[in-house]
Amino acid sequence: MENLISLVNKIQRACTALGDHGEASALPTLWDSLPAIAVVGGQSSGKSSVLESIVGKDFLPRGSGIVTRRPLVLQLHKSDEGSREYAEFLHLQRKRFTDFSAVRKEIQDETDRETGQTKQISSVPIHLSIYSPNVVNLTLVDLPGLTKVAVEGQPDTIVQDIENMVRSYIEKPNCIILAISPANQDLATSDAIKISREVDPAGERTIGVLTKIDLMDKGTDAVDILEGKSYRLKFPWIGVVNRSQADINKNVDMIAARRREREYFASTPEYKHLAQRMGSEHLAKVLSKHLETVIKSRIPGIQSLINKTIAELETELSRLGKPIAADAGVSVLFLLTLFASGKLYTIMEICRLFDQNYREHLDGVRSGGDKVYNVFDNQLPAALQRLQFDKQLSMENIRKLITEADGYQPHLIAPEQGYRRLIESTLVTIRGPAEASVDAIHSILKDLVHKAMNETPELKQYPALRTEVGNAAMESLERMREQSKKATLQLVDMECCYLTVDFFRKLPQEVDKGGNPSQSIFDRYNEAYLRRIGTTVLSYVNAVCAGLRHSIPKSIVYCQVREARRSLLDFYYTELGKLEQNRLSALLNEDPAIMERRSALAKRLELYRSAQAEIDTVAWAKANSNHQRSIAASLVQGTYILERDRQEKRQGSQALAPPWWEFFHFKLIRQLVDDADSCVFGAIYEYAPPSSHCNDSIDRSPRYVIAFRGTINKPDSFSRDFSLDIDIIRNGLHQTSRFEIAMKAVRNMVAMVGDSNVWLAGHSLGAAMAMLAGKTIAKTGNFLEAFLFNPPFLSAPIERINYGNVKHGLRFASSVITAGLVLATKGNSQTSQSEDPFFILSAWTPCLFVNPTDHLCSEYIGYFEHRKKMEEIGYGAIERLATQNSLGDLFMSVVRRSAEAAEPLHLLPSAYLTVNLTPSQDFKQAHGIQQWWRPDLHLKCNLYKYK
Repeated sequence: MENLISLVNKIQRACTALGDHGEASALPTLWDSLPAIAVVGGQSSGKSSVLESIVGKDFLPRGSGIVTRRPLVLQLHKSDEGSREYAEFLHLQRKRFTDFSAVRKEIQDETDRETGQTKQISSVPIHLSIYSPNVVNLTLVDLPGLTKVAVEGQPDTIVQDIENMVRSYIEKPNCIILAISPANQDLATSDAIKISREVDPAGERTIGVLTKIDLMDKGTDAVDILEGKSYRLKFPWIGVVNRSQADINKNVDMIAARRREREYFASTPEYKHLAQRMGSEHLAKVLSKHLETVIKSRIPGIQSLINKTIAELETELSRLGKPIAADAGVSVLFLLTLFASGKLYTIMEICRLFDQNYREHLDGVRSGGDKVYNVFDNQLPAALQRLQFDKQLSMENIRKLITEADGYQPHLIAPEQGYRRLIESTLVTIRGPAEASVDAIHSILKDLVHKAMNETPELKQYPALRTEVGNAAMESLERMREQSKKATLQLVDMECCYLTVDFFRKLPQEVDKGGNPSQSIFDRYNEAYLRRIGTTVLSYVNAVCAGLRHSIPKSIVYCQVREARRSLLDFYYTELGKLEQNRLSALLNEDPAIMERRSALAKRLELYRSAQAEIDTVAWAKANSNHQRSIAASLVQGTYILERDRQEKRQGSQALAPPWWEFFHFKLIRQLVDDADSCVFGAIYEYAPPSSHCNDSIDRSPRYVIAFRGTINKPDSFSRDFSLDIDIIRNGLHQTSRFEIAMKAVRNMVAMVGDSNVWLAGHSLGAAMAMLAGKTIAKTGNFLEAFLFNPPFLSAPIERINYGNVKHGLRFASSVITAGLVLATKGNSQTSQSEDPFFILSAWTPCLFVNPTDHLCSEYIGYFEHRKKMEEIGYGAIERLATQNSLGDLFMSVVRRSAEAAEPLHLLPSAYLTVNLTPSQDFKQAHGIQQWWRPDLHLKCNLYKYK
């Protein structure tokens, strides 16, 4: 458990070193998620004296007004008895302070370096580590004392500033609040209780400390407060008696002060019954134990946060790109050749990426290109339909143009010149929609340039190059627009210059049968005649519009879209080759904001990776069996979900299994598939920690884990799983093809990487598979670490009997009968220990995890406990003989009078047995794998070694 406090200490120090102080910023913060004890109290509440009493040293600045102006992260490390006491600051890592008056001065000096010679406060913490045999492992954050009035030299906002700083620490759910209140003042006016109640109204995170109990008025006491009657908190109040100012002036040492404190509570009648839980020594132990408990419960959440944030930081850093490396320290010749070409290549490559994104928009890979078609399919036809030819084809205009076209001699049959002038004047109006279509496509292509630029991270990285590329693209589009406009308007002009004769030849002739085709000048200009001319012209113009509706898009696509796709930056590429070296370098000057952001992200990523490595180091430590149990259970669960994914046909991003191993930095390298029904019954995982993890963490972790699942109650796999459950009852699991596949995988892995690098894990049926594989390998002298969850032990349910004497009597009788049958059937043949397979197997100590309310595995509890009791009462020889055999199998061998049956699976010489005493609601919960990764289990652990 001490490792957990040290772990948080290391991460806190890394946070401060890399600029994470928990302040609001655009960067993710790890500081806020770390459990900590914040010391809160008003000025002159005795806060500094409490801290010095816990440490046992005078080291904090003293004086009137605000003395603590920066948070002080105080990390206490218990050292070996007799070792020298010393202190270290994070900002002076290579300097050790053995004179604690120098520590006090350095705190003052470091505060002034940050805040200046003023009475301002700062949220940047000071880190102080103290190593002493007289302290407990503990971390405290000393915050500025709360005040009510700004005094001389303090800003008017000082009261609110301090409250805001204190609140920013204690409002976090991972913070334990150490509320310091003086006993000689009314508790209702306590600054510490007031602010802690705001953020922790139920008092679940607050530990109350009452100071100055010895200074209370005569006839008064603090018993009601200390007993929780005045103000109840979840944790009992703790009273302390600090040194008086006179003691401080006389340099009374802390050992004497602690002795006097103990004597005060033991001898004062009002507090004698509370003396065992009073005093600064008791306070330190309570804080240390509670901090350990909180850290332990928060570690899984911190791990999850770290893994998620690392992925987010890596993604953003990848998006920002790498900086262009500086070329300092190279020769002039090298600069003239490689440097210039390297810069040019980088610029060309960035332009190529932009050009590719732009083409993808036009080709439909990315959105935006569909707007071009919308112009041709909707905008242009609608504009043509909206054209009004009323002015050109009015009666007055028709008469005017035809009359003018006739000149001095009226037309003979049809007013050809009049027709031409009418058509030309009408077709000219089509230029407007044609030109508008060109402009619309130009606007779309410009928008796609902006989109493609925004989608090219490298252009965001280099603002000068972004501007150049943007300007070059716009200039190219402008040239293409002019060419397109010219070509498109030429299409309209062509229609004006040459009329389609066949259209007019197909019109019905106006000559009346038998009549005179010639008419008087007056008859030819009547309204009916002019209306027929207008109708004819309108029909022709509509036909031309129908043709232009298809030819205008072709012209625009050819001149604008096609050219933009093919040669948007061609002219810019030509110009790039002419630029001088300094100009190329200027184009690759990064945006200062991006450089600053990248640097900040890199530091924060370094912090999170460091924290990840530290947590894994502690988690994989041999003493931390909880972490190992949780990982093994999670990998087994991953095997369950692998089979469920197969049954539900979930693949790729839809698969639910990968998070079960990826969270712990494992990767799946092989699935074990049953040859009978093609179901997944096992998996081989490889531990692949990030490169930043330290070697110590890796050395204590497995390289490979082979995990086996239990029975799944689903049609696709149940029949095969159930038949294997029957094989366990018959002691025939070793003869099944599934076990042969599993055994081959285990042997191959052991042969490839060695037994010390392979773990076995399994649940229920899978635990039986792993146990049998482990026993088989162990008999060859290779001992694998094994985590067996709810392994089946099939026998009479003696463990469920509530009467201990009855259970012992039944087990004793069973042992005697079993030993007798062994002697009767096998004789009293003596074998040496080197030849005894049970003794050889005793060197293998698998980890068994059982639940007493799970009748399928609970007999392991009695199996090992009874063996221990038989040794204690002097019947160890009988039990050693009985524990190697199964009574049921002996009876069957006698009845069958055949060769020896296979060894029962549950017979184990040694084991590390973990019993989950947490109440279970039903058998499903007691037998489930889910119980074994919970952090709040009530576990009983015992090591049983065969003698």
